[in-house]
Amino acid sequence: MKILRGLFLAFSAISVAFYALRFWGVFAAGELFHRLGFDWSLFYAQAMAVRAGAGANMYDPAEIDLYLQPLMRYYGGPAVALNGWPQPYPPWLAAVVVPFTLPPAPIGFALWLGASMLAALFLGYRVWQFTPDLGRVGAALAVLAAVPVAWGLFLGQPTVLLAVPVGEMLISFKARKDFRSGLWLAVLLLKPQYALLFGVFILWKQRWHALAGAVIGGVAFILIGVLAAGVPSLLRFPAAVAELSDLKNSIAGPNLMMNWRAIVLAARPGIDEQLGLVLVWALSLLTMLASLLLWRGKWDPDAPSFGARFCALTLGALVGSYHNHLHGAALLIVPMAAAWASPTVKDTTRLALWAATYAPTFFVLWVGGVVDRLAVSPDPNVPVWTVWPGVLPAVLFVLAFALLWLDLSGMRVPVHWRPAVRRYA
Repeated sequence: MKILRGLFLAFSAISVAFYALRFWGVFAAGELFHRLGFDWSLFYAQAMAVRAGAGANMYDPAEIDLYLQPLMRYYGGPAVALNGWPQPYPPWLAAVVVPFTLPPAPIGFALWLGASMLAALFLGYRVWQFTPDLGRVGAALAVLAAVPVAWGLFLGQPTVLLAVPVGEMLISFKARKDFRSGLWLAVLLLKPQYALLFGVFILWKQRWHALAGAVIGGVAFILIGVLAAGVPSLLRFPAAVAELSDLKNSIAGPNLMMNWRAIVLAARPGIDEQLGLVLVWALSLLTMLASLLLWRGKWDPDAPSFGARFCALTLGALVGSYHNHLHGAALLIVPMAAAWASPTVKDTTRLALWAATYAPTFFVLWVGGVVDRLAVSPDPNVPVWTVWPGVLPAVLFVLAFALLWLDLSGMRVPVHWRPAVRRYA
């Protein structure tokens, strides 16, 4: 185990060093806001609309373009315009981004990236608490080495920031601080699809203090969104989500997601829209229901399986989400560490969780570092990150969920299939 741990830490250190070179290489190639920070530039444009008092138009392409094209001054490639579209996020996220629009855009993005890096280091601290054998530095490297984290940082996504509330929900529940856990759950409303299953969970388990915290926090976010962007922005939000909800929507990039939507499209690329939607939602709801069923019985935060069950719940929320890319897997960081430390989780399942999180890293290292030698093509159709087989993350995470569910459900498998169970401190 010392040898394996040493190899993993070496792999993590190499990965983090590669990512740093990758970030700098893309920036030096003049790709700021064209690739580096692309998603953040769209958040920026919506936040600028809110600042200008045009919050009611924050989902209009013309309004987004008005604030996006000035970012061309920071771009050094051959493109003549930045491509963008309204992000289907609630108006309170735009309100949260507004302070980052006060300085020049590159500084605002650097501050956002800095906040996300601090969040990643805090996640490393939480991982170290569950897996002390990694050491504090090793735990931080393990977090930063994961493609979901690196890709989220690169795009300027809020997923690394949102991984903190998920981890703190688990910590708060274990500390019997349910109200605090509910407040952390409310933070997930910055990306509402992540909050849905957790909300159903606390309602089903009758965690009334957690529900109260979630409601209070949720109302606060809605008020912030209304005060910043107006009631019309709130009313237009569902339509903005619906515009990117077609099963095969090219802008949404469903083939690269880590959910059932990607698997269905990979298995049947030509599937009918309605049939595909029915199949995806049926599989998603079954997955979420399966994750909830693991919580039948007495509520016991001290149970050895508590952290592992919370990991399964988080996996259910991610795999069952209709719109969720691999950077969303950052939310699994702390729950996965808790599952890793649980004696109820078998080594095969630990390996599956590890593979789902880190297998894409090998593809990025090989293609970006060895084959391309860190070169950055000016063609945006040449991927910088998504160089793995598109459906791979979805398959790996579904497999990890299935194995974890089997471990926790009490179902038995034939003796010759069972790996040796080892307790991790």
